[in-house]
Parts: sequence; structure tokens; C-alpha cells
Amino acid sequence: MLQGLAQTFIVRLPMSYIMSIRSGASLTMIGLAAPCATVFGIVLNLTYFIILNRRRAQDTV
Repeated sequence: MLQGLAQTFIVRLPMSYIMSIRSGASLTMIGLAAPCATVFGIVLNLTYFIILNRRRAQDTV
């Protein structure tokens, strides 16, 4: 749930706004905010997964 909120408030909304106020703004440019937010979410989840696995490996040693 936090990951979804982070995607929305850190990437999707600011990027949509920035793309919409640019001169020559198009729906394609504004629409690119959603895939960028998804990529951000994937990176965020992978980072969390790697950190969690490293901590778990250190605890078992």
C-alpha cells in the first residue's frame, strides 16, 4: 500500500503536472507519467526485496 502511495505522490502526480504545463503539452507526454510510476514501483519493490533478503541472511548466520 505504501508503495502505491509513493508511486502516486512522488512520481505520477508531479510528472503529470510538469508535463501538462510545458509548451506543446500532449496527452502522450502526460500519459507517460503512469509507466514511469510503474517503473519506480518495480525498482522500489526490488530494492526492498534485496534489503530484506540481506538482513534475513545476516540474521541466520
